[in-house]
Formats: sequence, C-alpha cells, structure tokens
Amino acid sequence: MRRHVIAIVILTLSLHTNLFADIAPNPIESKSISPKEQTSIRMVSEKVVVDLYNDSSVVTCSFEMENLGEQEKVQIGFPEMTFHYYQQKSKVDEASRFLVKENGKVVQVDFPDSLKYNQEYREKVERYQIREEWYLWESEFQKGESKTIEVEYSLPFGMLRNTNERFFTYLLSTGADWNGTIGKAEIIVNLKDIEPDSLVSMTPDNYVITNDRLTWTFTDLEPTTKDDIQIYYNSNKILYTGKKPVPAVIMIDGKVEKDFKLNTMDPKDIAGFKVIKDPEEAKKYTDQVEGGVVIIYTTDLILNTINELIQSKSKEKADFSDYQQLIEGYDLFINQEKTDFWQIVDVESKSVTKVEIIDSKEGKNKIMIHQD
Repeated sequence: MRRHVIAIVILTLSLHTNLFADIAPNPIESKSISPKEQTSIRMVSEKVVVDLYNDSSVVTCSFEMENLGEQEKVQIGFPEMTFHYYQQKSKVDEASRFLVKENGKVVQVDFPDSLKYNQEYREKVERYQIREEWYLWESEFQKGESKTIEVEYSLPFGMLRNTNERFFTYLLSTGADWNGTIGKAEIIVNLKDIEPDSLVSMTPDNYVITNDRLTWTFTDLEPTTKDDIQIYYNSNKILYTGKKPVPAVIMIDGKVEKDFKLNTMDPKDIAGFKVIKDPEEAKKYTDQVEGGVVIIYTTDLILNTINELIQSKSKEKADFSDYQQLIEGYDLFINQEKTDFWQIVDVESKSVTKVEIIDSKEGKNKIMIHQD
C-alpha cells in the first residue's frame, strides 16, 4: 500500500494591494486538486459550479477520481485559508464554510494541533514567516475503485486596491500531475448580481456566455497556466454600490400584487399584516422567496370573514359594516384567547363549532369563536 499526500487546494480568491509589489498579507490562492507525489489515481472529470456575487462566491466542486493501480491510502486536504482579514477567528468559523463528501457521505475533517489562532500566529502568517496549515482527512482507494469527492464552500471576493475592479480566479494548472490527462473539466460561473456588461475580461477565451452564465469546457486536458480561469468585473465605469435589494413579494388578501406601491394604499384600509422571512414558509405562498413575503389583510376582508362566521355559526345575529366601530366596540377571542381581529384569517370555517356575541356592561363586547 502506498501513501501519498494529495492537496485539494480549494478554489479561492486573491486579495491584491499596491502596499507591496503585488500581493497583500493573507493571500488566498486558488487551485484545483493536485498530488504532491506520483500517483496511479486519475481525475476522470472535474465540475465546478460557482455562484458569483459582487462581494462573495458560493462554490460547489465535484471530482470524479479513478484508481488505475493498486490499493492506495491517501491523505486529502485543503489549506487553512485566511478568510477573515486581520480578524481573530475560530476553527468552527472556518469549518462551517466547508462541506466535504466522499461518495455522498460527509467526511469529518481533522485540524492539526499545530494550528493556532492567537495573535502571534496570525502575525507570523501575515509576514510570511510560517506556512498556513492544512485541514485533512484520510481516504482509501481500492484497486480499480472510482470515487466522487464533493466540496462546497463560500468565500469573499478578490479586489484590486484603489480601483473598483474585482476578480475571480480558478487554477486548473495544478491538476497537471495526475495520472494521465483530466478526462473532462467544466467550469460554470453563474453571475448572480453582476451585470454582464460590467465584465471587464475573461480568460482563457474558449468560454461560452449565455445570459448570466459563463462556461468553460475542456476534454483530455493536460492543464497549464494558460488554462487557468480568470474573470475581472465591475470596472471603474460601473461603480459597484452593493448588492441590489430583492423586494419582498406583496400579497393583499391572499393575492400576489405585482409592482405594488405600498404608499398608494390608505392605512385605514389595512387591518393587519404578516411578514414571512423563512424561505420554507414563504414557499407556501410564492416561488420568489429570496426577498420574503409581506401579506396584508384589508378591513373589508376581516369584516366579510367575521360576518360570514356569525351568519353560519352563531345564534346571535349581527352585520358589521364599519371596521373602526368593530374594533372599538368588540374584542375577539379564539378558544378563550384574546387576539387581533386580522388573525381571524387563520381560522378555517369548518373547524368552528360555535360563535357567540356577548354583550358587556363594562368594557368592550366580546365575539367568542370556539373550535374543535
């Protein structure tokens, strides 16, 4: 059994500055998978999907590996990279950015004991006095075995100092030492809040651009530095002012209102509203969940709902036509619990067994709704 150290140097972004010749302290260098020694393992395919934002990126990598030789036990790792520029951080902070899987199973990552997060250690790293450590896990390839390695993580942006130009880099060249060629490499970059006309340059030039997506495809690749992916965006002519806010979906009485201007609605017509930020809950109402949902309930809806319940479930008869008079003269109770009138929208008529209207000599009258 042979033992190799294989470096999965995670795709990252570099921080450039003119303080020194080219690179600032805490450089983040992006690389593909590469072995440090001779290996019989081949990279059959490599697929990288990047959601690229102006201020960050979310990256998903999938590497299909095949052992063309005898059984090998390998140590796979990625570097401890300085995400928090001039800030203290913990191992939990860094580990939470990464998810590693082998054949669909989450891999537990070990942190070397030598990895220290005190100020003295950080200063040494920033002055290039020591090398960054690695996060490692062990993997074993049986003879002829194929294995899928998946890595998911998020990173900050790369930026040129004193300009508004930002960049993203992915190095394919470090994959040159695998056994044979890389069968297929596909790099997909989705431009999330980056306008296509703010792209400054992309290399190499064999990319395909479709709407908000850049794609590079290589087959039987023996990668060199000429194949490394570089994207520069947000030139000085197009000033980046931050992520564009995603507006919330506005619903009025259960109906989605497109291009609705809230300031056009009379506040007196609003009985209540509900703000939904949780994406899973928002999916109950709309597919556009990123900005959340604001549900507005009008006074007309509440009056109609109250009147319908009274007519169908109460021995007492009443017909309310003025919402202001209703809330000034009555309190609403649902299963003995006092609640706001607009929350009656959450009551299903079929669950109501009885509605009572109780006159009170002191204070407000009561509308009592009883449910199963």
